[in-house]
Amino acid sequence: MGAASQVFSIGCGAGFSGDRIDAALPVVRTLIARGGPACLIYETLAERTLAMAQLRRRQDPGAGYEPRLTEFLRPVLQLCLAHGITIVGNFGGANPAAAATRIAALAVELGLGTARIAVVEGDDLSGAAHREWLGAAIGQARIADAVVSANAYLGAAEIADAVRAGAQIVVAGRVADSALALGPAAAHYGWSFDDWDRLARATMAGHLLECGAQVTGGYFADPGFKDVADLAGIGFPIAEVDADGHCVVTKAEGTGGRVDTATVTEQL
Repeated sequence: MGAASQVFSIGCGAGFSGDRIDAALPVVRTLIARGGPACLIYETLAERTLAMAQLRRRQDPGAGYEPRLTEFLRPVLQLCLAHGITIVGNFGGANPAAAATRIAALAVELGLGTARIAVVEGDDLSGAAHREWLGAAIGQARIADAVVSANAYLGAAEIADAVRAGAQIVVAGRVADSALALGPAAAHYGWSFDDWDRLARATMAGHLLECGAQVTGGYFADPGFKDVADLAGIGFPIAEVDADGHCVVTKAEGTGGRVDTATVTEQL
């Protein structure tokens, strides 16, 4: 069976900035145990989060990426590189290049050698080069000078290109949340970016995954009315995406929470 004919599994390691650092390891172990092609995504950005990252970068040109970046990756980096699990994250925040540098240093620190890291840039419109455009967009040039953060939402195509080029880790800033899953899936199956039905289905899979434990019972839980077992140990989700973009949502083995029609429907 060719690689592209195998179901592609996508696990989620974080659903927001500062999320739990113990969530990804059970996901990665489950991906390894199940076998087959896989990737691990980290979704760590919101608009407020990105603005705060821009402020940190103003204070320190080497900062501005996810503060818990090394804490997120340290438990799983060796396993992912050893088992061919691609890591894709928007944990680059306001400074994807600096995040990539930090990840490269972590790989060396862990004795893993040189990791193949791709950086997706072009979303940041808050710099001086974009002030005239920003002022016109806002309608008041003086306000443009006070803007902390202005970013375009990039899509999945650049992520897919990076994966196809052999990147083991893809570091992005502001991309559409669902693009973190859609990009690797499109790269794996060779979808074109006008294959609308497949892209739409995998986009849905990305949205189900990107909020982490919400789809595994966190959003659904209403104790006494909608009970979820072991919320304290709730596991993070995995989507098994087929060649037509259809997905089955599961979760990390040996973890709490639940995944069923009700939890998936409510998150969707």
